[in-house]
Amino acid sequence: IVGRGISRMAELAFCIECKDTRPGEGVFVVGSAPEIGAWDPTKAIPCETTPEAFPKWSSKSVALQSSTGNIEFKVLIQGVKRTGAARWEGGPNRSIKAPKAKTVCSCLFGNPEVSCETLGSSGAAPGPSAPQKPQVPAKKKEEPEDTSAMPRLDTGMLFPLDEDGDSVGALQNASQANFFRRARSSANHSTDFLRMDRRSSRHLCFSSDGMVNQDMSRVPSLMMIDEKELEEDCKKHEEEVEKLEREQLNILQRRMPSGSLLEQMAEVIEEADKNSIVLMQGFNWESWRAGGGDWYSIVGRQMDRFKHLGITDIWLPPPSQSVAPQGYLPSQLFNLDGSKYGNQASLESLIKSLHENGIRAIADIVVNHRCGDKQDHEGRWNQFSTGITNRPSFAGVMDWGAWAITLGDKFSDGSGENAPGHFDGKFDAAPDIDHKNKKVQQSISVWLRWLQLQVGFDGWRFDFVKGYAAEFVGLYCEKSRPAWAVGELWGDMAYDDNGLCHNQDGHRQDLVNWINATKKKSTAFDFTTKGVLQEAVRNCQYWRLRDSNGKPPGLIGWLPKYAVTFIDNHDTGSTQRHWPFPDDKVMVGYAYILTHPGIPSIFWDHAMDWGEHVRNQIASLLQMRRETGVKVDSPVKILCADNDLYIAEIGEPACLRVALGPRDAGGADGSYWSNGPAGNCYKVWVHRTQPPKPKEAPPTPAPVVTPAPAAPAPVAKEGSKLEKEKPEANGKKKAKASLKFEAKSSPNVVEIDGEELSDETLKSMKKEDLEKLIGKLEPLLEAAKALQKAPKK
Repeated sequence: IVGRGISRMAELAFCIECKDTRPGEGVFVVGSAPEIGAWDPTKAIPCETTPEAFPKWSSKSVALQSSTGNIEFKVLIQGVKRTGAARWEGGPNRSIKAPKAKTVCSCLFGNPEVSCETLGSSGAAPGPSAPQKPQVPAKKKEEPEDTSAMPRLDTGMLFPLDEDGDSVGALQNASQANFFRRARSSANHSTDFLRMDRRSSRHLCFSSDGMVNQDMSRVPSLMMIDEKELEEDCKKHEEEVEKLEREQLNILQRRMPSGSLLEQMAEVIEEADKNSIVLMQGFNWESWRAGGGDWYSIVGRQMDRFKHLGITDIWLPPPSQSVAPQGYLPSQLFNLDGSKYGNQASLESLIKSLHENGIRAIADIVVNHRCGDKQDHEGRWNQFSTGITNRPSFAGVMDWGAWAITLGDKFSDGSGENAPGHFDGKFDAAPDIDHKNKKVQQSISVWLRWLQLQVGFDGWRFDFVKGYAAEFVGLYCEKSRPAWAVGELWGDMAYDDNGLCHNQDGHRQDLVNWINATKKKSTAFDFTTKGVLQEAVRNCQYWRLRDSNGKPPGLIGWLPKYAVTFIDNHDTGSTQRHWPFPDDKVMVGYAYILTHPGIPSIFWDHAMDWGEHVRNQIASLLQMRRETGVKVDSPVKILCADNDLYIAEIGEPACLRVALGPRDAGGADGSYWSNGPAGNCYKVWVHRTQPPKPKEAPPTPAPVVTPAPAAPAPVAKEGSKLEKEKPEANGKKKAKASLKFEAKSSPNVVEIDGEELSDETLKSMKKEDLEKLIGKLEPLLEAAKALQKAPKK
């Protein structure tokens, strides 16, 4: 009995905070009481929201007829028309006592906590925070709806309309409003200006006397707004939504099933387009010493240079606390404040800046081994701490014991489950982690997702992958959904008594096998290409750059979509110099990898520390790569691979031509190619998209031919500068104006365009090359015969 003795029935309403809905979905409450569905999703209580109130949803009050004791309920998401499978929140059921008065239950989707508030007799369930409507006198009788009023456009955006005034809501006086556009009247106000006020989903148009122009106000906004402004607004809104989604997933990642979390992450972190990736290693072996312990701030100040180069991805150093300052002996993986490169806040700020400039952040993932931060009772460093205290839901995630170490390791106490794999490499400096252990797999997966959602990383570079099976790299990629990933599989190349073998098929086959074992979830650094390329340029052995099948000799010759090409890194170069590329040939190396297929990687030292000239040369090659549209798997046609000259054309049809080596490569067909970047021992041509118009010139005399005594027809070597000329309209071959043909002092030897040809080289020529040579010389021979028959003047 309440108040004046009037009996009041118990009522129950819900207020839910939920950001997990997608377009077309709504929030529902279902529970054990019959009045809230009796656990039947089709009878669940719907909740509503507005754009102003979102993400808060509220339901109407439900009268409880007979429910007593405790009432359990959960929140679910399904189509607003109750279509499709329902998505239930995780965690236990919420439980409340059956109310005896009007009660509102408030909770957060995915959080089992609930708070209940009993309202007074005049209370009402707190609905979405929409603007309050003014109190208007109740009408004595129903009045017919004004069908002449302007209908409201369904644009997906809402704004309140006054229910007792005109059809476009309360209007500001023209002199008080913030107007920003004018338009000519097409009706009665032919000489007046109209002012338009942009109001949510449409414009309101006023004449100069402050009255609404109904006709103009009915025009949808999209016909009146600036398209460029709309595009900028949409892009900004998309970035804000992505940021909010990532932040929300970060909050809920330990409360959601991993399957649902990964589905949501796939919408936030897009898969990278391999055709456009240009990776830069954003550090070297000594970077931890720079910047007073804040290397991240140094990288953050280089955004203009990154954009100048066209970098799309930055590979950052290992982020966790480490026994070694370079980061490759990690211990507390969640402890990013213990890194010698900077603290977590500085790292997150850097990644935010990278994202604002359209650049992805790639984390260096070191999980083959891990250093314990505590000793067991026998003094072995095999006890591991997570290293995070500000997120209770992550407490203990990576608190491991000796059970996480492979059997037989010197740090093991025998409590592990598995021995190392047959092909696993050994890392003696730290405990070898057992990746077959399910707890290890789960905790590493949680850490990777935390690096994405909390810190902002987009992809992975897996360190020392020869220490554990490739299938686990594939597993960790499946459990974290990176934009892309790359593994460091650095194996031994084949050598014989003469040095590096020409055939390195076994070496690159190991890379192919590893990529396939990850289920192609990861790419791999192309160590085969690096080894062959640096040997070729160091010893002037450019013949090494063509395998027995006429293809590039590295991974890019077999599986280019999954090959990351590079010149040097923090191990091979920098101050370690374990396997350095020749310093004086670095630009020749970049001319190769930036013109050929694969995903190119630039080393920090070369682009950032070697001066403006080298950086500009790399930038020119990268710009050329973008403009010509070289793909990650573009075909390569190798025209020449001699000791001192390599020539190849890339693409089908060819979009780029490159020559490497000290020998002069001569010119290229000017009607198809134009000059591109060039430097010491390299030259690039790019395909003309619009061939230049031929210029009219006065007729020139026939070229003078001075043959050697009894000299046979000159012969072109395979891949030489001599090319087949394009036929004219009449089908005859046109002589190249720049052809130089002169006799040498030696018998039976001639020189054509700087190429010495003899009868010996003639014998070694292929049939197609002989045809090319004949086509080259026919016009000259015909001209010589014509001059011989002509009368002397």
